Amino acid sequence: MKKDRALGVVIGALVLAFLAFQLAQRGPAGLGYPGCPFRGLTGLNCPGCGMTRATYATLHGEIGLAFRNNALGMILLPLLAVGFGVQGFAWIRGKRAEFWPKIGTRGVWIVLGIVGLFWILRNIPQWPFTLLAPL
Repeated sequence: MKKDRALGVVIGALVLAFLAFQLAQRGPAGLGYPGCPFRGLTGLNCPGCGMTRATYATLHGEIGLAFRNNALGMILLPLLAVGFGVQGFAWIRGKRAEFWPKIGTRGVWIVLGIVGLFWILRNIPQWPFTLLAPL
């Protein structure tokens, strides 16, 4: 059972590494990704807009540019990556990981409020809010 779980985690990690390699080599436009459906329908940026470009910039060591494309995503993505990594290794061992903070319902609403506020602010066409919109 542990070997099956380990194999699943390894396959998942290899798929992510392959996708990161493809993004680093081809660039965001070279992946054939259709883009954000929300932006396509409304012309507005969603909270995730710019994350492909931010990830590309990160893979090339351009952290400032990555934050310029999606500051909130660049804060949350590493936390999620570490959290899922810890959870994955704990799952392989058949144990429970205590990485995720117990933020409760109130904490979830606070995080959702921050994401919602970011979503609104990055769509205001006035400086300094235009700094939150992806390049």
